[in-house]
Amino acid sequence: MEHAQPKEKTLEPAVFFPAAIVIFAVVIFAFVAPDYASTAFTDVQSWIAINVGWLYLLGVFLFLGVSIVIAFSSWGRIRLGPQDSTPDYSFTSWFAMLFSAGMGIGLMFYGVAEPIIHFTSPPGGADGGTVEAARQAMVTTFFH
Repeated sequence: MEHAQPKEKTLEPAVFFPAAIVIFAVVIFAFVAPDYASTAFTDVQSWIAINVGWLYLLGVFLFLGVSIVIAFSSWGRIRLGPQDSTPDYSFTSWFAMLFSAGMGIGLMFYGVAEPIIHFTSPPGGADGGTVEAARQAMVTTFFH
């Protein structure tokens, strides 16, 4: 059997450069005019949520529905790999790994984000950004 040569890493200019230019322009816009950029980004987000939010929900429900149909139909029994292959992990192991990954990413994100959120907008309507808000943010985070 002949071994395939590893494919050389290439950059697709027609994809990379337009995307890089748009990202660079948005970042520069946010640095040059942060107040205007914040307003513009908020307006765009609001417009998307109001006018095409239903499309996002429809996409999620369709994806979930198709996934369930595939999982419980004959397509869900299609073996990926040779006929004699067996799964490396049991269903329980896969479930435990996915659950642990989900919990881990939640802890990694909210371990940092939650105290910052409570610091800038303390529960109970107190002033954010103060020493007392920092104390209360940590207390609330530890309680949670």
